[in-house]
Amino acid sequence: ASVYGQLNILKGLSLRTQYGINNFTTEDITFQTAIHGDGFGQQGLASNLQRRTDRWTWQNTLNYDLNLSEKHSFNILVGNEQQYTTDERWGATRTVLADPLFETYQGNYTTINPAGNFQGENYLLSYFGRLNYNFNRRYQFSFTIRSDEYSAFAAGRKQGTFWGASLGYAISEETFWKNTFGNFFNYFRLRGSYGEVGNFNGIGNFASFSLYNSGLYGPDATVNFNQVGNTELTWETSKKTDIGVNFGLFNDRLQGEVTYFTNLVDGLILDAPQSPSKGIPGNTISTNVGSMENRGIEVGLTGTIVRKARVNWTSNFNITYMENEILELAGGDIQGATGLETANISRVGQSVGSLYVVETRGVNPATGQRIFVNSKGELVQYIHVLPAGQTSRWTYLDGRPAAAVTVAADGKVYGPTLPKWYGAWDNTVRFMNFDVNVQVQYSLGNYVYNGTQAGLRDQRFWNNHTDLLDRWQKEGDVTNIPRVVLNDNVSNGSSFPISENVEKGDFLRIRNIALGYTLPNTLFGKVGITNLRIYGSVYNAYIFTDYSGTDPEVSTNGNSNISPGVDRNSVGVGRTYTVGLNLGF
Repeated sequence: ASVYGQLNILKGLSLRTQYGINNFTTEDITFQTAIHGDGFGQQGLASNLQRRTDRWTWQNTLNYDLNLSEKHSFNILVGNEQQYTTDERWGATRTVLADPLFETYQGNYTTINPAGNFQGENYLLSYFGRLNYNFNRRYQFSFTIRSDEYSAFAAGRKQGTFWGASLGYAISEETFWKNTFGNFFNYFRLRGSYGEVGNFNGIGNFASFSLYNSGLYGPDATVNFNQVGNTELTWETSKKTDIGVNFGLFNDRLQGEVTYFTNLVDGLILDAPQSPSKGIPGNTISTNVGSMENRGIEVGLTGTIVRKARVNWTSNFNITYMENEILELAGGDIQGATGLETANISRVGQSVGSLYVVETRGVNPATGQRIFVNSKGELVQYIHVLPAGQTSRWTYLDGRPAAAVTVAADGKVYGPTLPKWYGAWDNTVRFMNFDVNVQVQYSLGNYVYNGTQAGLRDQRFWNNHTDLLDRWQKEGDVTNIPRVVLNDNVSNGSSFPISENVEKGDFLRIRNIALGYTLPNTLFGKVGITNLRIYGSVYNAYIFTDYSGTDPEVSTNGNSNISPGVDRNSVGVGRTYTVGLNLGF
């Protein structure tokens, strides 16, 4: 909810104040049966976690518009904004199910332990200003500046100042352009901008503090060290440069823009992994680790392909080419971990969160063992259960003992998880009273680690995929599925990530299809209805991809910077069907 008030003080001068709240509550409910899967070892598990987040925002702005001699136009804005957020979570986990009849937290369990309990708050204070100037509709200039303070940073580092400026030149307003190109090139504008934007996303409410947490040691109350603070942590700054053109052809029947952009991120904030031997809770510290750059080109086109009395067809198309590169990392390589594998690496000269796995080359037809490639380029094989007289699980193909293969020693960068090409194509066709909209989205040039596949081929007490029917069974079999050996979690990538599970993430998705029909107004007579439209749509209608998992766009780690592009039992994007009507009076 939000409320605002505006006072017009003088001509062109106004004061506006706005206050808003955004409060929500969520509940996470988990049940794991004792019969199989993750709940087997704990003889059944149920967990409930409730979270309440409340936020208020108060913004005050003073705005002044001034026009001089019909050629000079000024807009000046100054303002202040405050934002306060509280976060409370509480819950518990119950284990050892007393009766398989129960499938909820409220059932009969033997043990109970607190889980997910948390209290947090943060505060953001901002002051900002903006100046816009337009001369004779030809030249546009803008300058902005803002000062932000965020509570999570330590004293002396809370404040950051960020600014930006842009300049545009509508060359099509010049007489020579109108006389030369005006008949078909009716609009053409050159523009450029530079701006700095501060970011603190991804850090905890008290990232600069070293913290203790309460707990239990058996039945006794105690406290434990649970966070190493970083008093040097400060703002991450994105330094963005855009150079481009906007144009309109044939009286704006075709409009477009082309932009070259760079975004240099300094003071990159990441939860930097630490050696377990340091004894740091969670083995991470929020740190300004270095810098990276995004650079590329964006192209956007909007056109009216058909414009007639009974038929109208408009189309929008955009495409972006982007390269991401890490320029500096103060502590060297950073590996990103999920719950079950460490499949990503952030390394200078590479894209952030690139896949980092051990190369494999199928299965040895003579033995049925997975073939791995070590850092020297040598082929070695793995056997989980040692035969009589053999002392090493790792051997060369001729049977000689070999050093064990690990990601740390033998891993390779296998490609970016961020797409290099992406965009969308949107079409709307109106025929008489019918309207159809089709939205298409595409992405190219990135890779996904299919951790789900690794799990479904794991030889522990887990479910398996039907592709194990193609496993190696006798000498001479040519397959990519090794022999089945009980408890083997190495050969198929569950122990550490392997290239067998790296797949291209390219896709083309029909994001949305919508069909509508607007009933003629003459049907309603004088009942007061001015518009009635019946419509139906399907969201995520279809996806074209060679990815063998559920969806190449999902990520087990959400929007993680250092662990993207990993699919470990992730739920794909759902398909949604909608029907409804729009009614106007």
